[in-house]
Amino acid sequence: MDLGLSDRVALVTGASSGIGQACALALADEGCRVVGTDITENGIQRLEAGNPDRFSSVVADLADPDGPAGAVAHTVARFGGVDVLVCAGGIFGNARGGVFAAEEGVGASEITPADWDRTLNVNLRGSFLAAQAAIPSMAKKGWGRVILIGSVSGQMGGFGAGADYAASKAALGGMARSMALTAGPSGITVNCVNPGMIETPMLLGNHDTRNTDKVARQTAMRRLGQREELAAMVTMLASEQAAYITGAHLDINGGYYFD
Repeated sequence: MDLGLSDRVALVTGASSGIGQACALALADEGCRVVGTDITENGIQRLEAGNPDRFSSVVADLADPDGPAGAVAHTVARFGGVDVLVCAGGIFGNARGGVFAAEEGVGASEITPADWDRTLNVNLRGSFLAAQAAIPSMAKKGWGRVILIGSVSGQMGGFGAGADYAASKAALGGMARSMALTAGPSGITVNCVNPGMIETPMLLGNHDTRNTDKVARQTAMRRLGQREELAAMVTMLASEQAAYITGAHLDINGGYYFD
């Protein structure tokens, strides 16, 4: 099936690894020209070096108020606009809590105001500022796709992360609905994808395998998700065929949580 993405321009935050990198590669496979951004050059420059005609990279800190807009400006300058925005950049935060802490009888970590601000500035404000900067470029063409990467943690409280992470991901859902209403008349859809436990460096770096194996056994599919499976959903939402899907929350958690 032709998804109608040939020569569309996609900007993917958090593209150096994990879900963001998988989304960047999947969109490129469908014919998009892709700008990948992350806080360091590691990873994103490898994408560009492998196919400089298809990929471009730009370093941008989502916690910096000017970072997301700078990434959008780079995309417009390099490829002439932005058609698809995938907000996959995010951090786990320093705090610990969620069901793992509760099951072990461990109190949640103290979250300092600085910790709280850092997590929400990257995960929530960074996504908002990227979308706010990209939507005018989309509106000029009367076509656009904004895809926010939330988390099942925002729906059920989290596995091992603290309240700052869960709150940042839950808020993306409300943001998607609000932006869908205002962007829709310009031909732009805004959706939120909520992954469960996807096998990524962030997951493996922040959770003990004993806990991830336990969650895998509790899913209907009896396994962890793969980043390519999530990227396939993101690519579908970016397609021409998804033009009537907006303000939606799509869960990719293997049947761990039903909303």
